[in-house]
Amino acid sequence: MEDNDVSDAMEVVVTKTHQPPAVVKIEIPYSSQREAEVVRNSLQVDREPKRSGSSKVFSIKENILCVEIRSPDVRQLRTAVSSFMDLLHLVTKTVNQFGPPVQQSKKK
Repeated sequence: MEDNDVSDAMEVVVTKTHQPPAVVKIEIPYSSQREAEVVRNSLQVDREPKRSGSSKVFSIKENILCVEIRSPDVRQLRTAVSSFMDLLHLVTKTVNQFGPPVQQSKKK
């Protein structure tokens, strides 16, 4: 093959480089580990809609609720964090209104 034949046979594929996802990590202290668990259990029930592209990961370190929110871009992250903070405020307000959660006894 001649040099011209090689260049005519080549196909150049350009792929868009992906930016890393936008991430926010939030730590919320509560008065007890049980209270943090109740809040986590209340918040992690709802899955993010697929169209949002956002995801949340919950964990608990002693009495601190840790939440990591990831989104494809900062605009979607802002929306996800704003929505999360609204729900967090509501759940925390509800827990405070009804007092600390009682430990459930295990059924025999």
